[in-house]
Amino acid sequence: MLVKLRPVDFGADGMFLAGAAHYPKFMSETVSQAYGAAGRALTLLSHDTVVASGSVCEVDENRCVSCGACITVCTYGAIEFVNTPQGRKARVNPVLCKGDGLCNTKCPTEAIILKHYNNEELQSQIDAAFAEL
Repeated sequence: MLVKLRPVDFGADGMFLAGAAHYPKFMSETVSQAYGAAGRALTLLSHDTVVASGSVCEVDENRCVSCGACITVCTYGAIEFVNTPQGRKARVNPVLCKGDGLCNTKCPTEAIILKHYNNEELQSQIDAAFAEL
């Protein structure tokens, strides 16, 4: 996160930094940041539900071979293995997923799909862009 715009926010949603976890600073600034971090946390806790982004990845369990490539590349920790009737398969937590698409590019069987960005939808966007030329 940009320090000047969101000084207590961390790269992952719902995590906030204050004090020496951020960088070495004086105690008065540490206390001010702690109040800011607590305030930001309260804004999340005041809601009954969490709204996830529309651009998140999904796993096609029929194509997943449980290789774990998606888990190793996901920087947000949004993918985990779960036991299903078909065996151990990857599953995406939509609240943690940021839709960056790293996992679906790494998947050797193309079992992970980024919502609203499948091949047909991308091709129609390309066709529409070139139709205007």
